Amino acid sequence: MLEVRFYDTYYFCNIIKNILYYPDDYLRMLNEFYGDGRIYFKVGKFCKFSALHEFIEFIIQDVYYDQADDPALARKKSILENLQELPILLQHMKPSMLPIERALEYHNMKHQSFEAFLNKLGKDFINSDIDDVYEFIHELREDGVFDQLIQHIAKEVFHVLFQNRELSKIFNIMMANALQREASYEAVPKELEELFLKPGILKRATIPKWVRRAVFYRDRGRCVLCDKDLSGQINLENQENYDHIVPLAKHGLNDISNIQLLCEECNQIEKHAGEAVTSNKYQSWYKY
Repeated sequence: MLEVRFYDTYYFCNIIKNILYYPDDYLRMLNEFYGDGRIYFKVGKFCKFSALHEFIEFIIQDVYYDQADDPALARKKSILENLQELPILLQHMKPSMLPIERALEYHNMKHQSFEAFLNKLGKDFINSDIDDVYEFIHELREDGVFDQLIQHIAKEVFHVLFQNRELSKIFNIMMANALQREASYEAVPKELEELFLKPGILKRATIPKWVRRAVFYRDRGRCVLCDKDLSGQINLENQENYDHIVPLAKHGLNDISNIQLLCEECNQIEKHAGEAVTSNKYQSWYKY
């Protein structure tokens, strides 16, 4: 059971959506995620920590580093100096606390504070710099608490985003395009060759039971294109098909984020052209 605290969860969901919908504004950052051969190490056979999980983690880490860059640190110092005569407000706002600390505190994860870290260096917050911030985050990483936090938030964000098939389609189109580009000029690492049918095209992998179960419940046991019941409770002849949203032949991934539930007819007809197809129709919680 996943305990979801929803601290900044929707904030990160919105950031990820914006990046996926407007990728041209983030090309340099995205290249750090899948470029220079990195895409090859994100195309395993249905890992529970999926490619979408990895992307979510990558974005969350980037955001926390951005929230502690030079301009952000300067703003916090300015607030601290301006509130010296207002101790109650100063205590409430805690400008010397980094965003990563607030998240750790909210999730009740034990950690050394940034101020305590600075005290060991003989510094205070006003005299700190960006190198101190990076060294502090490095220590959080060494303690394991940074990765623990990022993984937990990533699971919360995935819990929300997995329900959005259109976003999953856009993410998987992005990954497929990256895989196609990479295959055009860089060979597959030898240790990963067995995953590929040919350059840029993955072999079909058996879809695990846990993937089928998760997708079945997300899609409410109904074909996402025609809404046909596939639960077997109404019509035993309706066959469930677990379909790659972005087909393998189009450089799609064997990843839970790339799977949806279709009936046999829609899988054969609607996906005949081999293009990425899904729907934005969902079962409502109740009738309006």
